[in-house]
Parts: sequence; structure tokens; C-alpha cells
Amino acid sequence: MKIQYFSDTDTLAIELTSKPVVSTDAISEDLILDYDKEGKVVAITIDNCSKNVDAVNLQALNLPLLSV
Repeated sequence: MKIQYFSDTDTLAIELTSKPVVSTDAISEDLILDYDKEGKVVAITIDNCSKNVDAVNLQALNLPLLSV
């Protein structure tokens, strides 16, 4: 998983897997979901992040982190 913030566009990009994107769905003006060939979500894009995300209270709880 990769989480990136782009300050020039105020965009938060969350890549859940490296599988290729085959379709994209704009859920709302600021929320975009990307899907793989099986219809599973592989990426989430949040535009206008500073208006939509409470990053001050960002927490990562109980993530099953694997050693590489």
C-alpha cells in the first residue's frame, strides 16, 4: 500500500495494490475509485484533501504490516 499527498493539487492518493487499473469511477466531485479486472478497488483518490480529510487525527491502527 502506498499513500501519497500532492500539495500542488491538494490530492491524496491511496494505492491499495499494484494491480493494473482497468476502470475508474467518480463517486463524487472529490472522490475517485480505481478498479482492477476483477472489479476490486485498487486505488482511492481524494481531491481537495484539505477540505475532505481530517489529517490532523490520522491514525494507523492494527495494520497487518508484513516484513519484506
